[in-house]
Amino acid sequence: MEDKRSTQLVLPLGLTYEPKHKDLVKQHWNVTFARQGRMSVTAKRIMARVIDQIRDDDFKLRPYYQFRIVDIITDAGITKETAYKEVQGALRELLAAIWEFESIDRSEWFARHLLDSTKERAVGYKDGIITVLLNPQLEPYFVQIAHYSTYQLNNYMGLKSWYSMRFFEILSAFRDTGVWCPTVEQYRQLMDCSEEKDKRGKVKRDKDGNAKMKYPDTRDLINRTITEPLEELASTNLAFNFEPVYEAERLTRGRKKITGFKFILKRKQDGKIPEYWLQNRMVAQVVANLRAWKITDKNIALYLEDIGTKAANKLVYDWQLKENTDDRINDRTKYCNAVFVRIGKAIQERLKSEIQESIGNI
Repeated sequence: MEDKRSTQLVLPLGLTYEPKHKDLVKQHWNVTFARQGRMSVTAKRIMARVIDQIRDDDFKLRPYYQFRIVDIITDAGITKETAYKEVQGALRELLAAIWEFESIDRSEWFARHLLDSTKERAVGYKDGIITVLLNPQLEPYFVQIAHYSTYQLNNYMGLKSWYSMRFFEILSAFRDTGVWCPTVEQYRQLMDCSEEKDKRGKVKRDKDGNAKMKYPDTRDLINRTITEPLEELASTNLAFNFEPVYEAERLTRGRKKITGFKFILKRKQDGKIPEYWLQNRMVAQVVANLRAWKITDKNIALYLEDIGTKAANKLVYDWQLKENTDDRINDRTKYCNAVFVRIGKAIQERLKSEIQESIGNI
């Protein structure tokens, strides 16, 4: 009988397009706050290089994403000799990764594999080129993203710890308030440090029947998961201070129990447009367009990330259309800034509400 396996594509082809990377990565709130299992830094870097190729105006995911291995090993302490094994191991992790989502009222729960291994073109590595296929069922979370956190890719790619990467992602969602106050249980869930479970999702227990917990002692949890991010993020725009939150009253004798954490961003939004925005040609053009319509730099700095470049361009287009009508804008400074700020604040308020619902659901 003829062996048809010889005709199947089992490794990805070489680079078939030139990947174009952005300076900003956008991530859907539901992905940031989904229950993500811990994975290696190399795996997180691979996902960052995939996500940063998704454009604001994309309507569909690409059938596959490719990039050079040098894009993830630079400044990562990975040598060329060990790169192949690092990538191979990271791709195995990503192929096995499952993200869990739950509705706010907990009436619905579902899980999705992150990558797609069902297609003829395979997830893999060949001749210095990495090929990744995202699960098409996750398309709504990555394409035409409306609710997202943004973070600088260069800073993100320079992080050495998975916990630091998670802090970078989550704290990006609190740029406007500058404060994140999770309970200990919320924090454990987001950092994959809650109850240990087996492959069927059943909680593991010790010989006394107690649930097994990663870093069960809260002070050990702090030392293992917060100390390193404090140091690694110190040189980024998301540098933060940390305070434990203690129970209000203690009915029994002994030290007060830590019930939550307070993370305070050191860098406040100062109304200045970040220099790295202007180094991105697409973002710089949006800024120039907004300035032409008298949007102040302060308002651009405060609201552009939340409004998004696509929506900002749509605003400018609508204003241009008004120029040839009886509804022409007479005072750009007053009118355009009022519209821009109103939209920006509405989006921020909606996002704050959704963040609290997402975290409160954990």
